[in-house]
Amino acid sequence: MQKIFYIVFFFLSVIFISCENKFEPPKSDLSSDNVPIQESWNSVVTFSDSGFVKAILKAGHISAYSDKGYTVIDSGAVVDFYKNGEIVSTLTGNRGRVEDNSKDIEIYDSVRVVNKTGSELKTSKLLWKNKTQKVYSDVFVKITTPKERVEGVGFESDQNLSNYKIYKVSGVFDK
Repeated sequence: MQKIFYIVFFFLSVIFISCENKFEPPKSDLSSDNVPIQESWNSVVTFSDSGFVKAILKAGHISAYSDKGYTVIDSGAVVDFYKNGEIVSTLTGNRGRVEDNSKDIEIYDSVRVVNKTGSELKTSKLLWKNKTQKVYSDVFVKITTPKERVEGVGFESDQNLSNYKIYKVSGVFDK
């Protein structure tokens, strides 16, 4: 009987020791820097100045990080830019972020801007500065209008793509 007790005790000890780490909670980095203070899905955010709408952002998922000073857009973004109450251009992209203080919007990944006259900008990264109401990029851009197709590296424009500068330019121009 005592021999059976030692055998059972031995097996239970082996099982208990081998399972010891399985009962610990999983380790993850849940510090306040990595956890958003607020999240929302299918969101609409309006940017205005003195009662006038400047832009409306629609996004699939938004995470706000107040300690970091920005909000992350990680599930598609559409930004309609307004002038005198009318949409002048629409910006789309897959990911981005909004700076909390300045309300500047940076969009990444498959970025496209189309204005009301049909001009189109394509790039991988675009920054809209709220204060100047201008858009900027420091990477490859391609602009197609009814009269020209221009490419280059580096870009700045008003938000409706009517007055733009492209740096390191190349392109095809119709007469």
